[in-house]
Amino acid sequence: MNCTNRVKPKLLRDIKTEALLVFIRTTLEEYFNQIDKGVYYFELSNKEDNDFIEFTLRTLLYELQDTVINSSYLRSLIENANKNSTLKILAKKEEPLMVYYDTLVKTIETLLANGSFWIPELVVICLLSEWIIEEEKSSYFYPYLKSIDYLALINRFDDAKKDLDLEKRAVVMNMYKISSKLIEKLKKVEYKINTGRKKSKKRKS
Repeated sequence: MNCTNRVKPKLLRDIKTEALLVFIRTTLEEYFNQIDKGVYYFELSNKEDNDFIEFTLRTLLYELQDTVINSSYLRSLIENANKNSTLKILAKKEEPLMVYYDTLVKTIETLLANGSFWIPELVVICLLSEWIIEEEKSSYFYPYLKSIDYLALINRFDDAKKDLDLEKRAVVMNMYKISSKLIEKLKKVEYKINTGRKKSKKRKS
């Protein structure tokens, strides 16, 4: 486990929210790791906007690291599930989360060519905005999600978009499209619970 106070929802609809947050936590960790190394930074029109977005997302990441696992935990379970019975049982319990998370990963790999430029912070903001506000998904287990001003964050990108060249503006618009596709796939994916019960066949007389 790589979070102190993990929240573990039981209902499948809430596990979808958890899967989205696992995806977001993992994305933000990689994003800030790149920033801290000085490798990546998408600058908005002014320092105030950049600082506001960075502060908001770093605060969000801090909350996520306390309550939501990241993908390394799931990968470790998959790799080691067959080594002992305890891990196998644990992997089975995490199966719905794995299915939903895997759907998000495969979708973004399809939509975003390897090595192409993207704006992970904007994707994160759009994902949360659409899932929490527009889809009215419950954030009961994660109350800190309600304290984020999603519209203020998105408006900063919309304002900055006006001053970008055509190529960068297209990248911004593509982030909106990718986010919507991810939400669409997450909404549609289903996890079917296998009860393991077999119907008994009636004997022919």
